[in-house]
Amino acid sequence: MILEMQLVLVYALSVIFMLVVQSFFATRQYGIKTLLEYKEHITLTGIAGRSDRAVKNSIVSLVLLLPAVVALVSIGHSSKGTVLALQIFLILRILYFIAYLFSITWVRSGLWWTGIVCIFYLYVIAISSA
Repeated sequence: MILEMQLVLVYALSVIFMLVVQSFFATRQYGIKTLLEYKEHITLTGIAGRSDRAVKNSIVSLVLLLPAVVALVSIGHSSKGTVLALQIFLILRILYFIAYLFSITWVRSGLWWTGIVCIFYLYVIAISSA
């Protein structure tokens, strides 16, 4: 397995961890009994709400990242640049989740945009290498 795919798997695992953190905050806000029942009336607020939005954003980022990496893997293209872009992306996304939890908006936005640039770079490399 090429390193790019391993990094995507590490990111996917980090998203699962983020989901566990989000679940913890939601449970802390409403209690397990409420969350096991009909949940349509629940509105997460505070850190529980921020963690929920951060997890959803992380899932979207994973969906955007996957086609580029699958394309790179399918053509057998791996380079220092693609590995570095994914390493930067992974670190940024973890920091993004933390910044979102603690409502550090300007930092969060900067991390998000830099992560998008990394994804865009991977698409450019995949398209130009095909």
